[in-house]
Amino acid sequence: MSDEILRELKIFLKNVKQLTKYIEDYEKLRSNPIENAFRMERQMAAISKSVDALPEFGAKNALSTWMDNTGKEIENAKEDFRFQFGQRLKILLEQEGMKMRGQYPLLRFGLFTLKLNFEFGEATLFFGPEVDKIRSKIPLNAETIMVEVRRQYEGIRTPKFDATRMLNDLQTAYQRCLRLANKTSGEKILVGDVLREYVFIKQPKQFVIDARKDNYRAYPRMKLCYMLYQLKKAGIAQNMRLYVATFDATVDKSRSFWIPENEDGEGTYYEYVSFGISQAGFHTDKNL
Repeated sequence: MSDEILRELKIFLKNVKQLTKYIEDYEKLRSNPIENAFRMERQMAAISKSVDALPEFGAKNALSTWMDNTGKEIENAKEDFRFQFGQRLKILLEQEGMKMRGQYPLLRFGLFTLKLNFEFGEATLFFGPEVDKIRSKIPLNAETIMVEVRRQYEGIRTPKFDATRMLNDLQTAYQRCLRLANKTSGEKILVGDVLREYVFIKQPKQFVIDARKDNYRAYPRMKLCYMLYQLKKAGIAQNMRLYVATFDATVDKSRSFWIPENEDGEGTYYEYVSFGISQAGFHTDKNL
């Protein structure tokens, strides 16, 4: 009998010790309630679970009352965090010349979409309208997010972009694809196939001689999409036509590429490209 009592007491003391640690950690988070609002919520869930596991004892009713009152405090802190986070991010974006659009949990600005997860205090950054995932689990801190956005822009923008050179290299890549597919000039080729040939053309001589990773010059998908946007914007492309992707193709990254129309995040999915009879201007066919 005494062994059973001792066993029950040990379990009770262990649970109380754990509960005490949870409450102490919660009180530390309360030192900055707005910043820690969602962490406080998760901590309170652990406290509640721990309390439910305890048998009835003198302080249990007091604990329940405290948790009810604290729940209201957490809800207010969460609302304050959402508001302050949004306001701070908006200010930082405006300083970079970008306008924030959308509503929680999806925010759009520049060429990017930010998907927020307040519960876990993190965000996921996408290129375009959730086209390509760039980075996940970014801390929900406006300054941290802006550092990542600036880094991404630096990665895709080419300060001395040579539109004429890119156009010539794309046409060479297109001609290679035609020969491989036994097609004639003017026929459609998948954008992805042409871009793969383009990337090969742009490799340095060292890679051609020795195809090692160290000699390879990377052209990330997002950068290629932005380069095509820059080419369109330059207005020098001759006899080049892009064909809008079908709905099914938009979910297949091997078949379609999202290309911006402007710096505000408007863009179009394209599936095919062709070079036809030479004439001025840049063409897109949004009926195909």
